Amino acid sequence: MMFRPNPSSGIPIYLQLMEQVKDALETGAFRPGDQVPGIRPLAEELVISPNAVARAYRELEQERVIALRQGGAAGLVFTNELAERPRTAVPRRSSRELALENSRLTAQIAAEVANRVERNRELDLARDVQQRLFPQVYPQITGLDYAGACRPALGVGGDYYDFIRLSDTELGIAIGDVSGKGIPAALLMATLRAYLHGQTRHRVTDLAEVMVNLNRLVYESSAANRYATFFYAQYDSSTRLLEYVNAGHNPPLIFRTRGGRRAVLRLDVGGPVIGLMPDCSYVQQRVTLEEGDVLVLYTDGVTEAMNTSGEEWGEERLTQVIGASRALPARELNDRIMRTADEFAAGAAQYDDMTLITARFIGRDARRRFS
Repeated sequence: MMFRPNPSSGIPIYLQLMEQVKDALETGAFRPGDQVPGIRPLAEELVISPNAVARAYRELEQERVIALRQGGAAGLVFTNELAERPRTAVPRRSSRELALENSRLTAQIAAEVANRVERNRELDLARDVQQRLFPQVYPQITGLDYAGACRPALGVGGDYYDFIRLSDTELGIAIGDVSGKGIPAALLMATLRAYLHGQTRHRVTDLAEVMVNLNRLVYESSAANRYATFFYAQYDSSTRLLEYVNAGHNPPLIFRTRGGRRAVLRLDVGGPVIGLMPDCSYVQQRVTLEEGDVLVLYTDGVTEAMNTSGEEWGEERLTQVIGASRALPARELNDRIMRTADEFAAGAAQYDDMTLITARFIGRDARRRFS
């Protein structure tokens, strides 16, 4: 084996690998233009982390020891820059010097580990705070069985869903997807939630006006590259009216059976995403719900769940699962959808948050079914 990094040497694996790659190039084991070994195959051969190989390659690319091939077959190749550099005698370091260097590197590693522990602690705290922002108690609305769930890809994320009690018969339903990932996205999500609750407390009933206000507030309080897709609706069980505005979000779906025929309605009326421009206009729409209707709201992390072949789960599969399982209580339907998406992904890593709301309209005389 050409490369033999020693995990017990006290020197980071990536640094050892960098030096061994340079040695191989200087001694002629590799020549300029040769293909660089792939990250994963080399990691598996050496039984080391792919991250160590990737970091070594990044550093070597910055030093122009390797470079991305221009044209032809894709991939990294060795350059001739190192081979053309004049060779100079390198004095052998004493055992004391090596010990001091190892000590310095050990201290550096310890500091990196401590920083990582602190970052993980902060992420755990942020995750706990974010989970408390999601609905803890569902307002009881006559004739409505509903449930929601959010699964962040990175522990904390920018997806948002909410249920807001407006009156004994009225419920606010919200779902959104903030651009970006991690703590910055979670902070904007929390800001968006606070703005929405402020609007509802002030009893702003024009949903188009609510969205205009949210757009302006997000635009003024966030970075230029931050925005959110957002859907907000208000349902009144006394009239069965669902009024909504869709700001660039995946259209929620209403599954309806009438006269033996099935139909799927898409709630896509509204306007652009919020936060990109200071002044946007939005349109409010309404739909009358019928007994037996099933409403499904989701973020793109659900339909874009990807398997090991790079294929997305897709809206078509989502609608098939809902069509076959629509008689289930809302909580069970939620679980069925998430589980089916997971089975499709077959263990492949997912990089987007997954958020889902399901609501079943079960008649005015029925009570919400808790699970």
